[in-house]
Order: sequence, then structure tokens, then C-alpha cells
Amino acid sequence: MTALCLGLFFSLVSWLYPSFVSAQKVERAILAFGSSGGNLTAFWVAREAGLYRKYGLDVDVVFLRGSTTAINALASREAQFAALGASSSMLAKLGGADTVLIATAAPGLSFYLVATKEVPSSAALKGKKIAISRPGTDSDLGARFAVQKLGISERDVSFITVGSDMERLMALRQGVVDATVVTPAAYVAARKIGFHALIDLKDLNIPYEAAGAITTRTLIRERPEVVSRFLQGFVSGIHHAKTHRDFTIQVLKKYMRTEDQDVLNMSYDYYVERVIPKTPYVSEAGLQTVLDHIKKQHPQAATARVQDFMDNRFVKELEEKGFIQSLYGR
Repeated sequence: MTALCLGLFFSLVSWLYPSFVSAQKVERAILAFGSSGGNLTAFWVAREAGLYRKYGLDVDVVFLRGSTTAINALASREAQFAALGASSSMLAKLGGADTVLIATAAPGLSFYLVATKEVPSSAALKGKKIAISRPGTDSDLGARFAVQKLGISERDVSFITVGSDMERLMALRQGVVDATVVTPAAYVAARKIGFHALIDLKDLNIPYEAAGAITTRTLIRERPEVVSRFLQGFVSGIHHAKTHRDFTIQVLKKYMRTEDQDVLNMSYDYYVERVIPKTPYVSEAGLQTVLDHIKKQHPQAATARVQDFMDNRFVKELEEKGFIQSLYGR
């Protein structure tokens, strides 16, 4: 039986026979994730360091390709939590799911806008082609913000749909496009090829929610203690990542599936040191940026409020009770 099947089996048992789970003292839960980016570091560290188990949850971390698959797993109760982009949760909510963001994993836009030597400065971007993964994605929004911050009108450039980080770098190398946005890990490859950064979007401090911890309002209503224990493990994972670099690098090697030490170091330095907050509140301003972007393509979002998509009560409780502060010893 596969790890996923085993996880689903124990998850089903936990819902149908809660007394059985109580007798075992450690309850099973499934966390679905859909990418191998360093923005999910704290989720993985919490699993590998045994921190979910420390607070009474045996969390099976399962990769499910595509955010839709992960959202469906939440909706069908095959998974209790997901580590996904905030926009995925919000779009699912607009589509009728009861998904909700309960903590942030990666606030802000974590991209570099890189270009060829033929584009030595931002002024040289005018009239050029910029590669994105596809319209409506974080890379699309990141590219548009980058252009705006560089003082160039979006009308003065062309946004070209290409695909993944590596596909966009290949297009850049072949001269199909003149610039592209890439994640921190891909920026390592971009530099080795000879491309240079025009801007690091993290430095712009744009309010945004790129990825977060997602669950359902049904689980919050029926099993709030499970949600609380999960977040205890998660915030402990943040602390562990920030205080155990070597261990975290090994975790990243496993989940990012790379032996490239430059990529691993960049991922740690960028996400753990710069992006992931000690107290992971979901930002209303950040979600508003996401929602404003969604509204351009989904008219049904016109009357939505950011409060409909988030619930900070559990992080707030951990902060007010001194749990987070106790991790850092002050």
C-alpha cells in the first residue's frame, strides 16, 4: 500500500472512529503540498524534526501535483491541511469550497527580474519581451509589479507565456524573450548562465500572500484542537529552521530534490532568513493584493472581502499565550 493510501486510510479512521485515535494519543493528519519551492520550508522541517508529533499529530506530508488536486483532497477530507499558494485557496473559496488560510508561509513576492546583457538597465526594457509562467499567476503579477516599480508602463513591454522557471530561462537563453521573473532557486541558475538581476522584488516590500497553511472551516468548526496542534508544529518548524541551518539544508535537499549546494544555500538564506516570519499571521493587505488581481479575471470576486478567506485566530492564540515567544527564549 502506498504512503498516500496509508495516510488516507488513517485519516478516514480518525474521522469515523475518533475514540480509536484518542486511544493512540497521536492523531494522523495529511498535509498536501504541490511544489518544491523553498517557501514551504517550515512545513517540511516540522515534519522531519518530529514537531507535529510533539504536539499530538502524526502528519503525513504528501506531494500532489497541481493545486486543484490538493484543494480537492481538502474538500473530500482526504487531507486536513494544504501548503499552497494563497490564490489557490481564494479561488477555491470563490468556487464554493470552504477553504481558509490560517497562517502565512511566504509573505511578499519572491522573484528576481533577470535579463540578458542586451538589457543592461531598466530603461532598456522598453519594447522588450518578458516571460511569465501564465496569466494570473504569481510570476505574472511579479513581472507587472517589477515593471511598474522600474518606472515603465506595462504597455511598453510584452508579457509572453512560456512555462516553468527553467523553460523561461531557456527561452531567455535562446533569445525568444529579453527578460523573465524567476524564483530564488532559479536565480542561481540564471547567474551561472550569465544573466543579471534588474530587481529583487522582495526589496520592494509589496504586500502579498504567496503561500500559506490552508484548511477548511469545517475542520475548524468540528476539530479546532487539531488545527491548533498543527499550527503549534508549524510555528515550531519555523523556529527550528531559523536555528538549525545544517539540518534545514538537509531537509531542503530532500524535498527540493537537488544536490546543488548553491541552490540550497540560496533557498535557506532567502526564505528562512528574509521571508518566513516568526509569527505567521496572514496579512489582510497581502490578501487584498491577491484579491485585487483575482478580480480582474473573475467577476464573481467583485463583492468578496479578504476576511472571507482568512482566519488568524489560532496564530493569535499562540502569540497571546506566549507559545511563540517561548520558542525563542525571550
